[in-house]
Amino acid sequence: MNFGLFCLSTQRDRNKTAGEVYRETADHVRVAEQAGIEIAWFAEHHFSNYCLCPSPLTMAAYMAGRTRTIKLGPAVIVAPLYEPIRMAEDIGMIDQLSEGRLVLGFGTGYQEYEFHKFGRNVKEARGKLLDTLDFVDAYLRRDVVSFQGADFSFPETTFSVRPRQSAIPVYLAGMAGDLDAQRRTFERGYTPFFTTGWNTVETVRKTRECLEKTYAEAGGDPRTMPFAIQRYVFVTDDKSAALRAADGARYVRRIAMAMRGKYGELDGAFLKEVPAADEPSLEEIAARLPIGDPDTVAERLAADIEAVNPTHVSMFMGIPGVPQQETLKSIERFGAEVMPRLTKRFGDLNRLGGAGWPTLKVA
Repeated sequence: MNFGLFCLSTQRDRNKTAGEVYRETADHVRVAEQAGIEIAWFAEHHFSNYCLCPSPLTMAAYMAGRTRTIKLGPAVIVAPLYEPIRMAEDIGMIDQLSEGRLVLGFGTGYQEYEFHKFGRNVKEARGKLLDTLDFVDAYLRRDVVSFQGADFSFPETTFSVRPRQSAIPVYLAGMAGDLDAQRRTFERGYTPFFTTGWNTVETVRKTRECLEKTYAEAGGDPRTMPFAIQRYVFVTDDKSAALRAADGARYVRRIAMAMRGKYGELDGAFLKEVPAADEPSLEEIAARLPIGDPDTVAERLAADIEAVNPTHVSMFMGIPGVPQQETLKSIERFGAEVMPRLTKRFGDLNRLGGAGWPTLKVA
């Protein structure tokens, strides 16, 4: 099992420029690398302050020149919005620039507002994602590629730029309840990726149990099934700072919900913060999440590990509304104080979680 840093790059402060948001994100990644966090993930969203990163591959390329060891990747590429051939070449180039540190996350996307602006139909996203995955899989595995899919075709071509890695790790989000997508995930060695939002990890336990059934049918041991989760994490001894982090988590949820429809609730590029029905109090949110002093954070993450046996935990630590210095200190303390507590409890963390994918049975 390993840890990652999830970077949403939200602009909550209207006086902060996009450049300042990017520089803060870069500092988060730099400190995460020093703290021993293994992957930096960059989100993709469009046309609002919810996320100022419309191109996570560009951000990964930028950070490749500012880091040395941390792996870099999109979480996720919203595949239906891309031209697959150009995207594949970008993947190969960035893996070379980063000296083999690229990881990949793919998803359908879910914000109808964004799809509408691109002239795309979110209801067609699943098919476009699967087509893109088929093509990218061919590109990653072969030097000479031809492709005939439902959405596009590509004549036999030798690519001049190939990834440095022989096999780039791939994570797939948003495939709960989709048996075909699950089977593709297992067949190709992808890792399923789920977020808990402001809830406890119990929200993904049932999802894992459903995946385990398909995994077992493929001949795998459910106890070793690769499985990635995402959690808000914030390390602080200050109760008021913990509540600020909980407020940031609530803010993200509120503005994300404002983009669910075709027309976002916007004031310029800023999404309106609308309270959700029956939303928990800040104190309840903080109690559900790994937020607090090192002992509290370690204990709650340990409970997550024991509940769903993840192979990867992506941590949303750059929480909007939290001052930059508090965020950097939180990341530092996670590496210096929380990880040693988890190691003391579990031993070598790399030994936790799955042990690889089986070959699917052929019906």
